[in-house]
Amino acid sequence: MKINLQTANSLLDHFDCYDIIPESTQEQLTRLTADNFLFKEQLDLAESIHLHIKVPDTEKLPHRDLLDHDGIPQNEKEGYIKYAFPSGLNLIFSSIPVSQEEKAGLSLFNYPHLDHIGIDIRKEDAESYEVFNRIPSLADNNNLPHKRQGGDGKNVYCCHVQVNEKYWVYPKGRPHFEFAFGPLIVSEDVFGCDLRPADPSLLMPEEKVACCGEPVNQVVGEASVKCC
Repeated sequence: MKINLQTANSLLDHFDCYDIIPESTQEQLTRLTADNFLFKEQLDLAESIHLHIKVPDTEKLPHRDLLDHDGIPQNEKEGYIKYAFPSGLNLIFSSIPVSQEEKAGLSLFNYPHLDHIGIDIRKEDAESYEVFNRIPSLADNNNLPHKRQGGDGKNVYCCHVQVNEKYWVYPKGRPHFEFAFGPLIVSEDVFGCDLRPADPSLLMPEEKVACCGEPVNQVVGEASVKCC
């Protein structure tokens, strides 16, 4: 996917007046367009990218204006909504916990907060999968913590959608990267509780991980638990 910075920045500039676009967002997008972007090969295969932004209350988003700018609402539930745009740059807003850190009460950020940038690889052919599976070695060679989620027949379920598997990469001091592989399947019935895995460098105790509700004892990294 080639990111059209002019189109993306125009969209982000417009919605910045509502205080729902984190300050560093445009800078982070510009990094993705550089020829030396570490995951350029994976980005080139992507069908879309998304920015997952934490806000205090999704009900207070400028929904009418988002619609007027060709945003198509997807997976809208209490505390979560995704707007897909024709450019392939999609915006996800959430006010519910979507990460293990949030569930454990370890997240410290000010709103609006860019939790992660998602790179969505939907093709399932062997060549695409090979490129997808280069992510861990790229991360290791650049001293970036990473985690695999799903795979080996276990799908990843979260926010009313499922994909085959994901890799997460955690650059220090920057938004995380999510690499999703496989078609996006939307379910109206199952929310799914595969939270974004915590940054491994946090050394988060396993008993602090919870799923879709009150904190409970649960194993970190359980890939396909569906509790709600």
